[in-house]
Amino acid sequence: MINFNDMFIFSKVVEHKGITGAAKALGISHSSISRSVAALETRLKVRLIQRSTRHFVVTELGTEFNRHCINMIAEANAAEEKIVLAQEKPSGLVRISCPAMLAQFVIGPLIPLFLKNNPDVRISIDTTERDMRLEESFDLSIRIRLLPCEDSGLMARPLGIFQPALVASKEFLERFGRPKSLEELLRMPTISYSSAQGPHVWTLITPENNEIQARHQPILVVEDFVVTRQAALQGIGVALLPLSLCLEDIRDGALEIVLPEFNAPVSELQAVFPSRHGMLPAVRLLIDFLSAHCVSDLQRDEIAQHSSHGPHGSVRFWTSRHSIEEMVEDLHRDQKALPILSSRSVDPAVVK
Repeated sequence: MINFNDMFIFSKVVEHKGITGAAKALGISHSSISRSVAALETRLKVRLIQRSTRHFVVTELGTEFNRHCINMIAEANAAEEKIVLAQEKPSGLVRISCPAMLAQFVIGPLIPLFLKNNPDVRISIDTTERDMRLEESFDLSIRIRLLPCEDSGLMARPLGIFQPALVASKEFLERFGRPKSLEELLRMPTISYSSAQGPHVWTLITPENNEIQARHQPILVVEDFVVTRQAALQGIGVALLPLSLCLEDIRDGALEIVLPEFNAPVSELQAVFPSRHGMLPAVRLLIDFLSAHCVSDLQRDEIAQHSSHGPHGSVRFWTSRHSIEEMVEDLHRDQKALPILSSRSVDPAVVK
């Protein structure tokens, strides 16, 4: 089994840009750190850093490995802090940044239940589409991000995974016809969830598991999934929507899946925050609460990572192991129809 102390030391070597800097920071000998790094490289059978008397470079694999080391250290610190903070009563103001759509479907149903059981906590929600910035004084940001997520320097707690699907109303498809190819689809009226400036592109996965960028000319552009869904229901055009947001519409026949053989990369709903260190008990409790009560389209073991050659070189993406049609059937059969963008039914009496 890999030595966790060696992982900690390696992470400090990367952080301090060399063995000498790490030795000074940790107060241990240069040779001890060198042995730890060498032991890791021997165990893993890869070169993690390229070093000489003048140069220090972390390899690509070393950079990837360090991300896991950082997460391991953070989780260990979080475990210790959880015990220390367990007896502290949550209180004070929690400041949340969240897009309006997520505020309506995630925060809205759950926050009253949380506050009812934590009367000393106050919550302020800023509904914004901007990414959270450290300098903006938020304790927590709720965001949807494509997997794999780029390293933003922030910590993230997964709340659930959702699957986009191409959908259109039955009336629209009867009027324009049901497309048999992507080329036919892209000639139809579409709805774009994006800014007005564009570009208006759907990232799709072909039946051969290749990522493609499908450019379309929308007749409606809006940065709001709720409005996008309503427009699709009214027969305005084809839209790429989170499956969970339109599952009831698919079940009722109001919307149909279009070209189900074309998948889309999954995204993750995340609670993003600056650091676990020094986190207020109220913030930690709220993150735990959201993690427990947000419902996911897919579980982690139901998605798989792929690599393909995209328009800008090699790309990595995550997709469901199941087809869109299979997911819809499973969600219906298992009664998991409560949207990820809504909330799981919660008995306030048992939410502690």
